[in-house]
Amino acid sequence: MSSCKVIVFVKNKLITLDTVLPILLELKVKYDVSSDIVVFDKLAHDAINSNIVIKDVINYIGKEVYVTNGEKIKFLRRTYVLFGLFRILFDLINGAKVIHFGHLNKWPLKFIALIFYNSTFQLQSTAYDFEYVTSKIKYQNLNIVSPVGRNVVFFAKNINNKILSNISDRKKVYKFGETRTRELWVEYVHKKSNYYFDLCHRNIDYSRGVIVFILGTILGYKSQLSLFQSTVRALVKESGGVPILIKPHAYTEMEVVNKEINGHENIYLTYLHPSILSTRAVLFISNNFSNTLADAHSFGVKTIEYSKYSSDLSRFTKDGLSLSNNESIDPQYVDYFINNDEKKLSYILKKILLDNYHPSTFNGYTSKDDELLKDLSCLN
Repeated sequence: MSSCKVIVFVKNKLITLDTVLPILLELKVKYDVSSDIVVFDKLAHDAINSNIVIKDVINYIGKEVYVTNGEKIKFLRRTYVLFGLFRILFDLINGAKVIHFGHLNKWPLKFIALIFYNSTFQLQSTAYDFEYVTSKIKYQNLNIVSPVGRNVVFFAKNINNKILSNISDRKKVYKFGETRTRELWVEYVHKKSNYYFDLCHRNIDYSRGVIVFILGTILGYKSQLSLFQSTVRALVKESGGVPILIKPHAYTEMEVVNKEINGHENIYLTYLHPSILSTRAVLFISNNFSNTLADAHSFGVKTIEYSKYSSDLSRFTKDGLSLSNNESIDPQYVDYFINNDEKKLSYILKKILLDNYHPSTFNGYTSKDDELLKDLSCLN
């Protein structure tokens, strides 16, 4: 069997890890390639270890390499980093491939991409073909990145105006397609779904499905607190006994959440992966657009974006994405967009919940194009 290895640099936000995990799973299953997930900061390390699904997948495909060990003393931290980089260089010299999401475009890690040019793969950060990325580039004046290594991987169908679109002719470009809708990943999710629900929510009756409420920040932006509170009111009023699972983000203000849901018997916190939640969900709802709505939509789950947006495109800033023509910033993944109207939200919730619940039967999409996987393995 092969002893190949892939070294993966992930960012603090687990969106990059979520994007690459289905690829790493396929590499392990199809080509017996193990992966080292390189983490520098405590935020990413803690997020991995608090997410049982992600942690289990990492343990199956390889291991987490926490380079700094959480050390705060500068001298010891640098010592750990140097030692970790020496181990990475040793693996690269012995034929390992490296995946990153921008880490190797800047110094000091840039030297890895320059020395191991042909073995370096930069991936698009998001697993889906999100249209809002184009708008963010335009209205936030984001820089178009020029990857240093030879290989660039896109998951979007149309790579024009994407954050990695400044690509020279010398690059090898892979158009891999969506990662979290691939057959092998979806098969894995369905296989593990009952196990994780029984492990984490054994006292919940999910025979009628569950309602999933995706959270972000609550106090960080204007109107977010009132949106959160009105969403909870509407969900409690219309749920009809269907369990409400609230999924916080790493930066969600939990003291606010706990205060708001205290006394409601049918509301529970969940830290399960959105793909797992999608297998049992009746609907997903979020205040402002959430990338997880794409997971739910792919699994055939109804999605609601309940937001308060402006029609002024000049407000397309980090504190909220602007709205044009009273629709979502990425309507392809949103079944119902509601702009700060609690009565309409209650009506839509009631409408969705009146339908008979059926667990998702989505089996994923088959892809015969394994060029990227082969090039990441020992076959190349």
